[in-house]
Amino acid sequence: DDVLEKIGAFRRVHAHKWSEVFISGDFDTFTADGRGGKMSSSFYDDYPDLEVEAKAFSIEGCSRKNANFTASDLAKFVDEKFYDLTQTIKTGDDLIRSERSCRLDLRPWGARFEANSARPYFEGHERADVIAHRNEFVSHFLQHKDEYYTISDGDQPKWIIPTHNPRVLIFHDESTFRSGEVSAKRWTMEGHTPFFSKGRGRSHMVSDFLVQHPNG
Repeated sequence: DDVLEKIGAFRRVHAHKWSEVFISGDFDTFTADGRGGKMSSSFYDDYPDLEVEAKAFSIEGCSRKNANFTASDLAKFVDEKFYDLTQTIKTGDDLIRSERSCRLDLRPWGARFEANSARPYFEGHERADVIAHRNEFVSHFLQHKDEYYTISDGDQPKWIIPTHNPRVLIFHDESTFRSGEVSAKRWTMEGHTPFFSKGRGRSHMVSDFLVQHPNG
């Protein structure tokens, strides 16, 4: 009881009293004390239009490829919009809604602070026009497979030289490596997550050509 009293909490006797009032007493007596429930309206209850704008701003920030959106950006946006909405003048440096509160706001809106790792480039790959073009591209090579320089299977592969209308396949491949300037984590929203960015700063690309020919 001493500890509870020091922190301003119910002591055992008070908790027992209000339990009895709640179970067998008068409901009006219980509610008149004003304990429990929502004691006052929240910030966005008073400014619902501002919440709509803040959420739209967050979605746009999470959709950016450069992964530079932060809760601080949201706090500054809300602060600026608040004074525009209320037509009041800011007199101090304090934000109308702190960065910590804005970080908590992002969670119910569907945002998650996650590792900024690679995401597969699958969007659009199964469109009807993409599938048709891919099939046409592969079919072209299969129709001329006997005209390419190829290598036999087995433990001792050998070059297979075409005898009619020989063609040489040239392959190009490249890999891009991130520099250390990319964010390790970022805010994301389901349905609004962009393709993975390889970095805001300098990156390193390794590129090479391969020639499918005995002299290549």
